[in-house]
Amino acid sequence: MPTIDEVDTMRDARDVDGLIRALADPDEFVRSQAALSLGTLADPRAKEPLERVKSEDPSASVREAAATAYKWVVGRLREIEAAR
Repeated sequence: MPTIDEVDTMRDARDVDGLIRALADPDEFVRSQAALSLGTLADPRAKEPLERVKSEDPSASVREAAATAYKWVVGRLREIEAAR
């Protein structure tokens, strides 16, 4: 179970897989931070896990963080597509 600081370290290291695993952490603050970190990185691998968390997480704050992060990821993917 990562701490908030470890989530920040994963974000800085662009450890998308670690952040996706952190979405299942028992601590809702860790899950929220992981979701927002994934949104900041806007990696396509984060789209499906964020979509699941934004509708299924028991915590409203985590669902909200995942929904925000999901919008960031989708928006970035649209930008990439438009640039092609």
